Amino acid sequence: MKKTWIAISLLLAAFWAEATIVETQDFAASLSANNGGVVPDGSPVGTVFTGDFTHAGAGDLVLGATVNLTVAGGNNGSLYAYLVAPNGTLVMLLDRPGVAATGNPMGYAGSGFNNITLSDTGLLSIQTTGETPGVQVATGTYSADRTLGTFNNSSANGKWELFFADLTKGGGTSTVTGWSLNLTVVPEPVTFALGLFLAMLLTLAGMRRFWQA
Repeated sequence: MKKTWIAISLLLAAFWAEATIVETQDFAASLSANNGGVVPDGSPVGTVFTGDFTHAGAGDLVLGATVNLTVAGGNNGSLYAYLVAPNGTLVMLLDRPGVAATGNPMGYAGSGFNNITLSDTGLLSIQTTGETPGVQVATGTYSADRTLGTFNNSSANGKWELFFADLTKGGGTSTVTGWSLNLTVVPEPVTFALGLFLAMLLTLAGMRRFWQA
């Protein structure tokens, strides 16, 4: 019996690994549809970029999320950005990086982001990592202002909205030139549960036949 449960555990672990996949979708097209990605200088109205995520299966749920961003020009310390999932869940990505850390109302003086990744595994926070004035932040992985795990268990497919605003006038114009999502997804609960149940039955049947042979 002990061997049976070991076999079942291994099978379930393999089934879970197989069921969990990462889907990536780029939303460059949403930039041209919104003034070419321009974020108006010193305007809290900002710009909303909408991306329709379609790469996951119907009913698949989010188990993890990362966001890739490329921004040209402007002043990073003036930027405010958040992401909204199809179910309305909102997570703050940027909130004027460097303002709280330096006390300077212009925040950090970096100028843009070169394909950075915002992830809960980032060791450095985009909010408190120092920048060289006038220099674009190089490619790297950073933690966002808030936890992206807040999206977990929400539907993967649907319209995701990226909001960007420049809250301090005078730092130049920022332009979002690229954004994409990487979503780790699992099948909808009913489908996943049925798959696990079937895997257990097949394992038990196979072990019973093996010992009876």
